[in-house]
Amino acid sequence: MPRAPASVCSKPNCLRLAVAGGTRCAEHQAQHEEERAAYLKQAHKDYNTRRPASDGFYWTNRWKLKSEQYRAAHPLCEECDRIGLVVESTMVDHVIPYRERPDLGLEDSNLRALCWQCHNRIGKKVREKDCGKAEVVAVAPRVPRIG
Repeated sequence: MPRAPASVCSKPNCLRLAVAGGTRCAEHQAQHEEERAAYLKQAHKDYNTRRPASDGFYWTNRWKLKSEQYRAAHPLCEECDRIGLVVESTMVDHVIPYRERPDLGLEDSNLRALCWQCHNRIGKKVREKDCGKAEVVAVAPRVPRIG
């Protein structure tokens, strides 16, 4: 199969050839990767400073162990299972968010195993409800794809 002709580096005023499969010369590619790494590091730091203190709970050994044990006991997404879909659970979610009721953080009755799609859909509904006031929200079932 013929190869595409070499292109010039996309950095303005640089006339060197771009590395194979890329859009920048080796020098500007390295510079771009350094800038991107610095940006991502700062973005991660900014994100973590904006997070509420209650989110620290999710890094504790108690939560990690509880979450692992709950998923072992509930390997399928509970929301998908309700509508007859067999989908592996990927995370454990609080029915009443931990922020609202930290005393229920490790109670099985307040936990549910979910796939990431259901977790994101439910989380969005909870955030939208009353401008962020977390409540238990009835969620429309996920419709299985056909085909």
